[in-house]
Amino acid sequence: MSDKELCGFNTTLQQVDKNYSWINDMIKQRQELVVLYMKLLNLPLHKEMNELEYIPSYEQITEFCEHLIDYVSHGHFDLYPKIIELMENASGRSLSIANRVMPKIEGTTEYLMRFNDKYAEDLNELKMATLKKDLSQVGKCLELRFKSEDRLIIGLRLINTIVSSS
Repeated sequence: MSDKELCGFNTTLQQVDKNYSWINDMIKQRQELVVLYMKLLNLPLHKEMNELEYIPSYEQITEFCEHLIDYVSHGHFDLYPKIIELMENASGRSLSIANRVMPKIEGTTEYLMRFNDKYAEDLNELKMATLKKDLSQVGKCLELRFKSEDRLIIGLRLINTIVSSS
């Protein structure tokens, strides 16, 4: 499996030039988040009292939650506003791509924040019983989020190409 496709997630866009190196930083953070996610999903099952159990450690879950919140926060407070501002400045108008993509990203944020709130602290048996199912939904949210982020970045590239060729 290539670095670009890590277990079905597009983790790398085409690297961008040095003017947009902050996008490359986001891509690196995305890769790290997916690796931690895959580690949680692919933990070995433990046999206990004649039953197989899926038991990640508290440290593994909290490390994933920390990276997840860092990634989500960095996008909302740093990257997306910067991308949208660059797109608007380059085109001289508000762009419909941002209006279509941002609600999808915000929807994933809501679920990912709830996941973090549930699992970042005070783990117990009841929470652990729903972890595998909740991680499956996290994967769907990350996939949608990555695709939406990719659309924003591709839109930025297209606008810059159009403006620079005008």
